[in-house]
Amino acid sequence: MSTRRDHARRLVDAIEPAQRAAIAKHPITGIESLGYTVVAEPALTSGRGAGGLCDGLSFAKHNTVMYSPTPGSRKENFTLLHEVGHILVERDDDALNWLADRDDPDSEVERLCEEVAANLVIPESLLDDVVGTGPITGEDLKALVARSAASGPACAIALSNRLSSGAVVIIDRATGRVVHSALRGDNLTVYPWSNTNVPRNHPLLALQSGDTATRKTFWTDEWERRQEYYVSAIATEKRLYAVFSTSDLWGVEVFHGGPLPPAKSEAPRLGLRCHCGYVGRAFGWPCATCKRQYCPRCGECDCPRRDRAQGICTKCFLQAPDLENGVCGECR
Repeated sequence: MSTRRDHARRLVDAIEPAQRAAIAKHPITGIESLGYTVVAEPALTSGRGAGGLCDGLSFAKHNTVMYSPTPGSRKENFTLLHEVGHILVERDDDALNWLADRDDPDSEVERLCEEVAANLVIPESLLDDVVGTGPITGEDLKALVARSAASGPACAIALSNRLSSGAVVIIDRATGRVVHSALRGDNLTVYPWSNTNVPRNHPLLALQSGDTATRKTFWTDEWERRQEYYVSAIATEKRLYAVFSTSDLWGVEVFHGGPLPPAKSEAPRLGLRCHCGYVGRAFGWPCATCKRQYCPRCGECDCPRRDRAQGICTKCFLQAPDLENGVCGECR
């Protein structure tokens, strides 16, 4: 049975090697070499996207991609290539048939286009050079971000292709919030996910800039369920780069059992009216920050909506309420 990774690689492999190399070196020029028209539109806003990563639109009929430019940022490279992914998928019957069989095809097509974008901007040769014989580590993720033309999320997605079960995660140290998480494997019950907070008292929060850690740890969710992981992580001044694995890739211990089964939750079931349009029952503990129940349709509490109302810092690319000339207080 084909996987999302299989389809992404097949779509990318159909592009001539010289064009793939051009895209990885300079995405806009490389995309134009495919015969596409690239249009920068500063006023562009799009409701479509994977967790807010992509401020772009694509028009397969006209071979055109549009994007909201972020000068000096590698984010726009990922945005452009994500939109190229939409055109490639829209023209591919095998991918469309596979998507039609997914439980949530709308979300799945965004993840597939993320995979296409990551494969285009980060060639396998670069991954081989950074990772070597493996296993992958948090330091590999940090190195990939530094050496490639790709954004942090694109690097996490690309590196996750070398992981069998777990997540490649980028965390904002200032807020203790997951910036991006690329998941792999079907046996993940509780996992780090984008725009969620690191669990309180988690050992990763104790790391200081320059610290590394390879250890057994855990993740808990808003329903207080828990899953055991092994982690390799490194901290910088602003970020935590971490690889979570359900198996002991790094030899943390000689013997270990499998992940703990999730505990039975006593979380309440309450009525909810969400900004996404959902009206009905919601099960689980409310968000500790905004005190609002998580929506079963979009998965959000009220925090992401508030976050989206904030601006994006042009230096660290995080949302912040205190922008001055486009730069947040931490970066000034």
